Amino acid sequence: MEDPRRWEVFRAADQIRAEGKERVSLRTVWARVKLNAGVAGNNQSVGGHLAEWTRERAYSPIIELAGLPEAVETGLAKAGVALWKAAQAEAAAINERTRLRMAEAIAAERELRHEALGMVDARDAVIEAQCNEIAWFADELERMKEHLRTVRARDFWQRVIQEVRDILPEREALHVGDITLRIGADLVQEAEEHVQAWNVDTVRGAIDERIYRKRYFVAEGGGRYRRRRPEDGGVAA
Repeated sequence: MEDPRRWEVFRAADQIRAEGKERVSLRTVWARVKLNAGVAGNNQSVGGHLAEWTRERAYSPIIELAGLPEAVETGLAKAGVALWKAAQAEAAAINERTRLRMAEAIAAERELRHEALGMVDARDAVIEAQCNEIAWFADELERMKEHLRTVRARDFWQRVIQEVRDILPEREALHVGDITLRIGADLVQEAEEHVQAWNVDTVRGAIDERIYRKRYFVAEGGGRYRRRRPEDGGVAA
């Protein structure tokens, strides 16, 4: 069912146009609707119906108020409508081209972003590989340091044992306490550099370890030690 307000707006606009005295506008149509029907309604409602009337009637106030012949007016109105449609089509084409350019720009930006992310991933991989290599070298350095400490400690205790061999008399035994006191101060100080505990028990342990392997020394009991002789077997002092 047709909206009564639409009919009133169309009737008012047709009347004003037919009279040809003033322009068909929201103001004049609203006033005519109010005159015809008593109530015009709000401007938004009247304006919507008036816009529809303008399209359907191909109304052009500039052409009609110029007083041109009806045939010319109709032709110009149609030309205006065609021009408007062409302008709309051109605007739509421009919008489409703009949309395509934006889509291309977005695609290019995404490609650059993916490429940048790939470069970041490659950089991270290189950094990780370098970190792993550094960690390996650090571990290798620690292993070398530990090996060096072991070699130096072994050399240190070999010199301590040689000192004990030099301290022991040819035929007499000495108590481990006396042996420890006679060891040179340079070796005692070096023991601190090797983080070695230096006391009678440490020296006894070094001597006992050689006795276990039948090298250099023989235990006489009571904490006393002497040089190993050929008749004792093993490696003599």
